[in-house]
Order: sequence, then structure tokens, then C-alpha cells
Amino acid sequence: MVEPDDRPLGVFPQAGVGVEARADMVEVHHGKLLLNLNNAINALSGLPLRDQLGLRAYRRCLALCQREALAVYRAAGITPARLGPVGPDLTPYLLGLPDALFRRMSAASLRIDAHARSSMWEDLQRGQPTEIDSLQGEIVTLAAAHGLRAPANARLAALVREAESTPRTWSGPELRAAAGPGTKP
Repeated sequence: MVEPDDRPLGVFPQAGVGVEARADMVEVHHGKLLLNLNNAINALSGLPLRDQLGLRAYRRCLALCQREALAVYRAAGITPARLGPVGPDLTPYLLGLPDALFRRMSAASLRIDAHARSSMWEDLQRGQPTEIDSLQGEIVTLAAAHGLRAPANARLAALVREAESTPRTWSGPELRAAAGPGTKP
């Protein structure tokens, strides 16, 4: 295994930017994909990220996508890296908490710009193709390679593709219902 070269990282603290050298970049990639499954949900919600994440129905939709992804990862022998305060296996449970409790437990994670949105939302606003095939599409493809299905991820991918030509926003309950069974809407 090649050890990371820490020398270039020295400029980041000087600029006031926190950075961590990691040798487990494949695992980091898979952990980041779990988090980025929210991009489609955010794009379809039409809301800023902080507002969207503050609503349980949208979080339950994300939790469903993450549960599917975690099942696919297990089948593929993939262990995603922990990138936040809780591990990937606990994140879907945290997402399902009532709004007030979620905000309390995730206060540090929700300290983001009040107007920030996903890049997928920006793509839809510009009428540009999105990266949906690299997010939910990646989970659907990996599921198929292991004889599994990822219906919520497939449905969200289809909704984003539809939104690329016919924009539409979805309420949390509508989007959760459209994603399919798995948790109560």
C-alpha cells in the first residue's frame, strides 16, 4: 500500500481549511456516495438543503435509498468509510428521527448556508443533464450486478431524468410515496 504524501496538505491549514489525509479512498468514495444520494432528493424538492433536510419525509426517502445502497454494498463486499458523526449503518436511523430530535442530534451537520442546494438542483435549473447515473444509477447498476434490486434508487433516478426535460418539485410525502415501500411515509 502506498502511504499518502502529507506535504501538499500543509497549505490547507495555513488557509484555514481542515483536511485529513486518508489511505482508504475507495471506502471514502462509497461513503460519499451514500451521502450524495441526497442530491436527487434535494433537486426534486426544490428546497435549500438545510430546509429539505429539516423535513422528515425527505429524510425518510434518503434513508430508504441509503438502506438499499447498504444492502447492495454488503452483497458486493464493500465497507463504506465513516464520514460523519455516525457510521453509515446508523445514518438511516438518524434520518428517520422526528424533526426536532433530528435537528438537535445533527445541529453541527446542519450548519450550512441557508441557500445552499445540490449541484443536481443547479443542473435542473440550467436545463443541463445531471449526474444521476453516477449516484442512484450507480447503486442500481451495482445491485443488478449482484442479483439484487434497488427500486427506490431506480425510481428517484427515473424522476430526475423526467425532471431534466419537465421540471417539477415534489413535497416530502409525495416523493417518499413515489420512492416506494420501505418505511412509513
